[in-house]
Amino acid sequence: MINIQLGFTPSKVNRNNTKLVIIGNSGELIKLDLEFNKIDEMAKPFPTPVVTGVIFEDIWVGIWMDRELKDSRIAALPLEKNWGDGIGRDELRLNSSDDPKIIPNSAIWQKILTSEPMALNKIDENIIFALMNKGIYMIDKNGMEIWREHYPTWPEIGIKQDRNPIVKIIKGESGIVIWSAAGGILELDEGRNLKRKIIIQLKDKITDVRYHKDGGWFLMMHGKSIALIKNLDDTPLIFRTPGPVMDAYFSENEWNWTGWRHDGKIKISAEGVIEQYSDKHRENIGIHIFDNKVINNDGEWENYSS
Repeated sequence: MINIQLGFTPSKVNRNNTKLVIIGNSGELIKLDLEFNKIDEMAKPFPTPVVTGVIFEDIWVGIWMDRELKDSRIAALPLEKNWGDGIGRDELRLNSSDDPKIIPNSAIWQKILTSEPMALNKIDENIIFALMNKGIYMIDKNGMEIWREHYPTWPEIGIKQDRNPIVKIIKGESGIVIWSAAGGILELDEGRNLKRKIIIQLKDKITDVRYHKDGGWFLMMHGKSIALIKNLDDTPLIFRTPGPVMDAYFSENEWNWTGWRHDGKIKISAEGVIEQYSDKHRENIGIHIFDNKVINNDGEWENYSS
């Protein structure tokens, strides 16, 4: 076990080929190398929670959101610069969101968002995200808009749109795939033309999605289950788990995951047949998993299935 001593409770981890950016529950950020050594000290560049982030070779891009203050923004921080603490919450409360002084510390650009942001992801060297009931947006690393599309809806599902948010946008083998919490799927081709619109029947809401060309689609559910789909038109295979799953990755014909007091894996044959399912108890909550290492909610880096 490696005790990183973060000084905060981690909620998410972003990774590139040389660095990790660990995100705390209250907007804390810290950079580590892949040996889990601190590159610099923890900072809180902005006084609101970080919803999500993506990491490139030279910048980290994050979304900050505070529902009480109705403040949402996306900004980029340079990885080669030490990040510092930003303004306090009182200053944010007393000033307009678009005041030029109101910006995350060290940010090289920011954009104020006009609706609730979700599903931020990296596609090649660009950034894609959704704004609730506004649209799907792709921007470049400098924050310049490349394109926007209408916000997708699935009225056939029969629930209010604000209860069926976009949870993931991923580039698959044949286009961009947009997933909603209630099982709505929209696939766009390279020209952003609609290829197909699907609804999959699930007993629980989707919270996150992972994709690998050999492993297919791995769906994390709100409750104690996961689902696997090899191809988008397939019927999902649903597996009960000891608790919610927080993160997963595919390697050597296996989906490996970590989550609420358990780790698990599913082995898949070259033909896509499920060969083995297993899970093991852990004493804490796994937040992020990669290369058989798990960071838990205490800020410790443990072996997978420890």
